[in-house]
Amino acid sequence: MMLNYKITLSDRRKGQYAVFGHVGVGHVYSHSSYVQDDSVGFAVVAMIMREALGVDTRIKQISAEVESGKIIVITNGGGIGETYSYRGITPWEKKILENVAGDDGIYTQKIAIKIFGRMYGQGVTTVPVALQGAIALAVLDTFEKSSDKVVSTTVKYHGLIDKMTAMVVDINGAPVSVMAVINGNEGGIGPNEDNEGNTDSGPKGELIRRFRMNEVPSIIVESKAYIPKLCRNLENTSFLIRAENGVDNTNLAKQLNEAAEELMLPFWFKEDSMPLEENQLMKSTMEFADKIIDLGEILKKSESSEEKVEVLYNLSKLVSEDAGGVTFMSNHIHNKVRSAGIIPGKSAILSMIVPKVYIEYWSIPVLEVDEAENFVNIIGSTATKGSKTN
Repeated sequence: MMLNYKITLSDRRKGQYAVFGHVGVGHVYSHSSYVQDDSVGFAVVAMIMREALGVDTRIKQISAEVESGKIIVITNGGGIGETYSYRGITPWEKKILENVAGDDGIYTQKIAIKIFGRMYGQGVTTVPVALQGAIALAVLDTFEKSSDKVVSTTVKYHGLIDKMTAMVVDINGAPVSVMAVINGNEGGIGPNEDNEGNTDSGPKGELIRRFRMNEVPSIIVESKAYIPKLCRNLENTSFLIRAENGVDNTNLAKQLNEAAEELMLPFWFKEDSMPLEENQLMKSTMEFADKIIDLGEILKKSESSEEKVEVLYNLSKLVSEDAGGVTFMSNHIHNKVRSAGIIPGKSAILSMIVPKVYIEYWSIPVLEVDEAENFVNIIGSTATKGSKTN
């Protein structure tokens, strides 16, 4: 399905809806076999921005420095993004990175997975993660350079590559405020997502208030994921629409449902999957730490090489996969906004889930072009219909 909506740069300073989409740089794995493309929100919002601005987000050039580990990405639209790998870059990795040229930078995880095969956070595979971050930064720089109506945060977050870019677009004449968010640690270490979703502290909060995005219903575009408890019996890749009953904007969620239904797109609606549970992430962090301690105690007593190898394999699996489910956000922020960074009251989440057969073959989800277009079509339908009734 192609885009059904004409998207143009708006002269208005405020949308009647707000759309937030982020990339958790390197946040592929989480606990309990949860695996995702956590760059979907970024790609969808970037697609909206690109359509409005008429810019080219394809990658023109990429350079990598073996000595410093630096990666620099330049788009056809003139955007520049720079990161580094704290483990450095080998000459072989430098050669692999040259294969990125020509790909569309809005699909950050797909590009990194395409050329490296897989990716882990928590400092396990720093070059693909650093590449993902550099591409995302180059895309936002492309937008920022194209129009003075595009505004980005300028304050550097300590130890992070976090950046947020916002603007107002008209979707078939309906004004919508959009914000693309990058969340990641320096060095290609992985995700740090305290600025996820529509959280509104610091420079990001200032940008939200500048476009008055805190005053209107918010669509949070999330990941394309395999979630075992939801997906084991799923037959087809489907949209997942979530809003906790009594906490979030269930009316907005129902509007998203109606849009998906009219577009004849498969979807699930959940009103009971995101409760406000105090200290949930703190408890998960403590449970994770206990698993590491248990492995350490076993290692202390291990004598054979076979035993030690098994312990270290289990430890590396914990760090490369399960750790992403506890390191991605600070405990006190999670208490307020849950895992999607969603402030209670005005918001609903639009994401995608994949069936078991998908994950068994592909291992790691990536967003496809037609799926991104369908995300935009659902958002466009919701925004244009809602604007007529507001």
